[in-house]
Amino acid sequence: MTDSSSQTRRGRWGQDRRLEFVDSRLYWNGRVNRSSLTEFFGISVPQASLDLTEYQKRAEHNTVYDRTEKAYVATPNFKPIFVDPTSGRYLAELYALTTGTIPSDISFLGEPPTTAIVKHPTRLVPPELLRSVLHAIHASSTLDITYQSMSRPEPSRRAISPRALAYDGYRWHMRAYCHKRERYCDFVFARILDYAGPHPSQPVPNTDHEWDRILTVVIGPNPALAPGPRKAIELDYGMVDGQLAIRARQCLAYYLLRRLGLHRSTDHLPGNEQQVVLLNHDELVPFIPELAPPASNS
Repeated sequence: MTDSSSQTRRGRWGQDRRLEFVDSRLYWNGRVNRSSLTEFFGISVPQASLDLTEYQKRAEHNTVYDRTEKAYVATPNFKPIFVDPTSGRYLAELYALTTGTIPSDISFLGEPPTTAIVKHPTRLVPPELLRSVLHAIHASSTLDITYQSMSRPEPSRRAISPRALAYDGYRWHMRAYCHKRERYCDFVFARILDYAGPHPSQPVPNTDHEWDRILTVVIGPNPALAPGPRKAIELDYGMVDGQLAIRARQCLAYYLLRRLGLHRSTDHLPGNEQQVVLLNHDELVPFIPELAPPASNS
């Protein structure tokens, strides 16, 4: 049973949203009936009938009524007209549903399969901080923050002008101009100890080159792998002709390489431990200094 606030929220959704619900259930579950609509949206049976009739008018070849199942079922020629027909949208919503990011009473997935998610250690972004950052981005204003960086033993106070948000696969970052260091930097939300603002804007450079520049990271299976495992890696990553090109902003490319284990030399690692290799290492070195070999002591 859902609470009254959930029913009130869904009851305000218009017919197009309900038709999207029908489309989604038919595409992913293969069937939908009036009770699906009445229970989810809190509408009457006559209204649910009108919605299903309207859907059939818009997509007459998508569904037929099965009297045995007392449900509308998808035809073999079904083509969705509202929902994204790719797995990415479904799996993203399934992930959010399983992790509790979104409540079940607003998800169209219906009867999702039993799902388990490997959770990585992470910290949630305080909503008040996120709200202040969003306001600063929209208003081009500044924040004063106390930040614990990796390069200093003690936290430092600095003024920043937030410009964008970024996610590295594990943590949320803020891309901002640091008025103390006089350059654009990445700030991990979890390392912001306190903040004040937003404050009036300060002059910042118009261009953030490391954000605007897009790099292409090309990976392939480790040549040390036997043919079978090498083919498995190609399938895992969706490689074509033994390669996969991944586009990333320059300031985020290093995080991508870290996730792939390619931020350091992999020559000494066996193929079963380092399954992919970086194929365009030399092209990336000018833009990702961490890839450069250590300076010789001679």
